[in-house]
Amino acid sequence: RVPELALALGNIGAPGGLTRSVVLSLGAGLSLLVAVALTDAAIVREMSSRLPEKSPNYFVLDIPKADYPAIADLVKRDVPGAVLDSAPMLRGRLVRLKGVPVEEMKGIAPEASWVLNGDRGLTYAEAVPEGSRVVAGDWWQPGYAGPPLVSFEADLAKKLGLVIGDEVTVNVLGRNVTARIANLREVNWESLAINFVMVFSPNTLAAAPHNLLATIMLPKATTLAEEAAVGRRLGKAFPAVTAIRVKDAIAAFNAIFVKVMTAVRVAGSVTLVAGALVLAGALATAQRRRIKEAVILKVLGATRRRILTAHFVEYLLLGAVTAGFALVLGAAAAWATLTLVMDVPFAFSWPAVVQALALATGLVALFGGVGTWRVLQARPVPHLRAE
Repeated sequence: RVPELALALGNIGAPGGLTRSVVLSLGAGLSLLVAVALTDAAIVREMSSRLPEKSPNYFVLDIPKADYPAIADLVKRDVPGAVLDSAPMLRGRLVRLKGVPVEEMKGIAPEASWVLNGDRGLTYAEAVPEGSRVVAGDWWQPGYAGPPLVSFEADLAKKLGLVIGDEVTVNVLGRNVTARIANLREVNWESLAINFVMVFSPNTLAAAPHNLLATIMLPKATTLAEEAAVGRRLGKAFPAVTAIRVKDAIAAFNAIFVKVMTAVRVAGSVTLVAGALVLAGALATAQRRRIKEAVILKVLGATRRRILTAHFVEYLLLGAVTAGFALVLGAAAAWATLTLVMDVPFAFSWPAVVQALALATGLVALFGGVGTWRVLQARPVPHLRAE
């Protein structure tokens, strides 16, 4: 009943139509951009939801036990209301798992092999560390004095094939220490609290020489200048310790993340530009057929408005089909990347959908509008005579 719509649908379904060229040429670039947008949105949402509202301002490394009271006094004197937390910290290297030397272990998942390479931070604790939750086994009782025990991070234990009751051996200061896994912990690393992959019972490592690792949390009203002054005073008064500003570390990560996403977007844009050039070529190829069609329609009494409306509807539908194709393919790629590779929950983002729809429709309308203008300018008589 609507001739313009009938003409648009006929052109879309015609064997020599533009549907295949447009969907394939623009769909690839749009799919990549949609995948990047959805991945970006999911990662940002995950980071925003998991990072604590109040995080430490500084991590302070290599604090001699004798200097910790003086450091705490200095910080609290300069910034009243500051909160310090500390934990023992030693360095050790895993040398055996379940009695097997780590060099002989095969089939270790790549995402877990890092824990076997080089020294790891070790600690001991009387109670479950903040930001950790025991998910299997039991924590040792206060004052435990039996055989050495260790608490292992649950996810890494699973990847290494470790279960409760297995023995792990670490080399600390040249001495091998073997402990039995008493429990497994789920660690919320994003809490930015002090946490370690392995936490030993106090009787295992308390007698070993070690320093402390501390966090400094300043009041929310602390200015940037006051925060920087704390770091300078610590460095001047205690040159042996290392103060790492948390916001600087997060900012460095964000800068790298933004650069990576920008690079991927540029790659997607290049693909999209290539698709637009292919679309322009397809429209140029179809130009002669469209002019003949417009000439026939004019002879049959079609007005410019009706021809223009038919082309507008056709390009609008083509843009919607292309955007739908890109959304399905891009969302599938983003889901696979997030869930299977990055282990981040997939989150759908409507801005990405709107962006794809607008971009697809805009490009199709731009190139199609140029072609339509040339079609409308064509005079019927020369073409009828030529035929």
